[in-house]
Amino acid sequence: MKRHLHRSFTTLAAAALASALLGCSPSVPDTMKIGVLAPQSGVFALRGKDLLNGAQLAVDELNASGYKVEGKPVKFEIVSVDDKGEVDAAKDGAQKLVDDGVTALIGPLNTPQAVPVMPIVAAKGTPHFFTATGAELTGLASGNAFRLLANDDLQGKAMAVFAVENLKAQRIATIVESGSYGRGLNKAFLASLPKNGPQVVATAEVGGKDEVSADTAAQIKAGNVDVVVLFAREPQLASLFSALQKAGHTNVVVLGTNVIRNKNVATQPVPVKALYATATAIDASEFANGGKFLSAFQAKYGSAPVWGAHYAYDAVYALADAAKRSPSVKSADLLATLKRIDPSTRVLQNMRFTENGEQRYPNIGVYKVERGAWAPQLVSASW
Repeated sequence: MKRHLHRSFTTLAAAALASALLGCSPSVPDTMKIGVLAPQSGVFALRGKDLLNGAQLAVDELNASGYKVEGKPVKFEIVSVDDKGEVDAAKDGAQKLVDDGVTALIGPLNTPQAVPVMPIVAAKGTPHFFTATGAELTGLASGNAFRLLANDDLQGKAMAVFAVENLKAQRIATIVESGSYGRGLNKAFLASLPKNGPQVVATAEVGGKDEVSADTAAQIKAGNVDVVVLFAREPQLASLFSALQKAGHTNVVVLGTNVIRNKNVATQPVPVKALYATATAIDASEFANGGKFLSAFQAKYGSAPVWGAHYAYDAVYALADAAKRSPSVKSADLLATLKRIDPSTRVLQNMRFTENGEQRYPNIGVYKVERGAWAPQLVSASW
């Protein structure tokens, strides 16, 4: 009996020691830091704060749930840097975050800031989730970057299909922001137009801080354009509206991209026939599980998301799922796991990544301004 009790005690002691050693495994950190690199001030502050708030909500939920890796309690922490929507600030912020040893990074918001950031994060091999849509961005990484939504090649194609099949465009004008964002979209758009389809009768390139000129509006009028496709941002949209009004050519449809699809644009007067925008970020309300997220977001922040908070929210959950299913939380193992699994998320119906970090089933939505809001027209992953 004594020998039996001794063996039982020894077995229990060994099990307790093994459990303690597992809980103290140096391969599992006490805290996993997630860097968020997004504008908290400047022109894009509302969208940047949206990403930060979405990520923070996920972290708060995970920390409250008693999240564990290999049986060890692990806390998440957000480390935020305001890149102000500026290239230099984004570069400096990315370097600071990877030097601080974040487990993963979310951001930047837009393509111009993402171009120099991708190689900085890649040099550390840090898992990198981003919302910028420039098609070339994953190629600037080293297999460590994961786009959370569709890229601009698909968006440009979707815009061409919608302009031809839905808007029945005959004579098109394009307004193209100088730089990789606008030119990349325009290239994909033109490549997707049918050979015997509508004519592009006018094209103008504008700088990020420039306005659409009166001369451009005159060309649009002279070309009897019925659809203007805008590969630029909100300031250029406002100047386009003004120029078209002054030229007396407002019986046109304007089709823009995700960068103009915000509440501010929707609540302003639309002096043309109709205003549409494609979107790589689909509203949370359009997903079956979006309602619960929206309720939690409203309860925490006292307002609804303005753009893509649910993408950053689900990126945190994807990382948390990968950490549990990975051989370790080392960057290389996390990267391999993210490419292998269909991460468990809370809002998005799918966040499956391809080997090069793109979405395997990316959605593009089309919206129209109606009564001061963006009304959904259609959503598809097949264009």
